[in-house]
Amino acid sequence: MPAATDQTPEVSARRDAPEPGDSLLTAEEVAALLQVTCSWVYAETRQSRIPHLRLGRYVRYRRSALDEWMREVERSSGQAVRPRPR
Repeated sequence: MPAATDQTPEVSARRDAPEPGDSLLTAEEVAALLQVTCSWVYAETRQSRIPHLRLGRYVRYRRSALDEWMREVERSSGQAVRPRPR
């Protein structure tokens, strides 16, 4: 019987590993980042209007997803608004 070795195979970098600086944030951290209240963050999360991850009973927010979401909001809020016909 071959002897068991204590060597572990070399682990390659995961393809789905987050990029450096792409951390998970709490609702409180998101509120501070966006300069809004925690209740606003929770309400937007419940309505799925802000990107989030549900981890069991916990909710976290990926920084890169929030950055992209903010860029989309900026683009859409910069569009010209046509007056409604009377």
